[in-house]
Amino acid sequence: MKGRKFLSSVGKHWLVLILILGTLLLMTSCVPGAPAPPAEPIKIGAILDFTGFVSDWGPKCKAGMELALEEANYEVAGRPIEFIAEDGASDPTTSLEKLKKLVERDNVHISLGPLLGDCHLAVADYAVENKVLMAALYNGMTELAPKHNWVIFPTTCYAQTIPMGWYAYDVLGYRTMVTVGSDFTAGWDYVNGAADAFKERGGTVIQQIWTDMATADYAPYLATVQKADCVMHMIAGIMQAERFELQYLDSGIGMPTIHLTQDGHHTPPVLVDYGDKVLGIIGESSYLPTLDTPVNNAFAAAMEAKTGMKPGGEEVNSYVVTKVILAALEATGGDDSFDKLWPAVLAVKMETPQGPVSFDQNGVALTDMYVSQVQKINGEYVLVPIKIYPPVTDPRL
Repeated sequence: MKGRKFLSSVGKHWLVLILILGTLLLMTSCVPGAPAPPAEPIKIGAILDFTGFVSDWGPKCKAGMELALEEANYEVAGRPIEFIAEDGASDPTTSLEKLKKLVERDNVHISLGPLLGDCHLAVADYAVENKVLMAALYNGMTELAPKHNWVIFPTTCYAQTIPMGWYAYDVLGYRTMVTVGSDFTAGWDYVNGAADAFKERGGTVIQQIWTDMATADYAPYLATVQKADCVMHMIAGIMQAERFELQYLDSGIGMPTIHLTQDGHHTPPVLVDYGDKVLGIIGESSYLPTLDTPVNNAFAAAMEAKTGMKPGGEEVNSYVVTKVILAALEATGGDDSFDKLWPAVLAVKMETPQGPVSFDQNGVALTDMYVSQVQKINGEYVLVPIKIYPPVTDPRL
């Protein structure tokens, strides 16, 4: 009898315990859960030039990137974005050191830049070995494309200038040409893209002059210029290009000029410095702030509000490659691993301030190119499009 009472008592205690546990579970399920831990940031690195001979381009590129990130509120696919900019110092060795720092210390999987062709080649193998998605900021070397980890916008250095060679022969009627270019890898490609296209049409390049990157006085080079129908030039860096062009215009040589990468050098502030001296000069551009499209009008207004100046090629290229990366990250759901991000980049199609853009299987952008001319409209010096060429592919790929 006592045994049955003991077992009955134990059963009651178990019943009470079960009821208590059930109540606690019910109460727990009704209490709001603790906040989820914040998402890990996506780190986007940038190798820009704040020092060195193209230091005037670094702040412009950075402003374009920042505008794209600001429009996204520094967030994509629910993940915050941490932007880390480093100074590549216009130097291949420094650019490689900065990429290693971004990858090995900051755990970056995406690098915007570097800018210069020599720097592209210096970092290329390391970027492939470490599966870093790279973005060229102002065209890219043809040698990068087969590596399949570079966003090359708006195209390769060589392909960008091909239409200018056609235009010089077909429209301007030139038959002989002298070229002047900065003596570095991208400089050779910019000049030779147009020169080769000119020769393919039947023209003759009678002389090619290559200038030191840090030249202050171009008079010795100008003294060697031979007689031709035109002088086509590409001098790297805004200040260097302005120095060359002003010295050429004052030299008395008198032959008409063609300005390659005109949009990168004939920026709105520079055109004010030139004044009427450059009216009518024709060149090749990948972007013109005067393009009257809704996307470009919105971009140009936003960039001018941010920097106080109308944008040029440096700002827009950096803005677009950043937007491309953001679109690809959105498509991957915020997965910034190379294996997921690269195919997402290749699938991007969007309207940009430069026009519609898509990508080939090498990561080279397909977008329009422009023949541009300096004009004075309503008292303002501006670059205007006088011919649009559809996307041109690099014949060496």
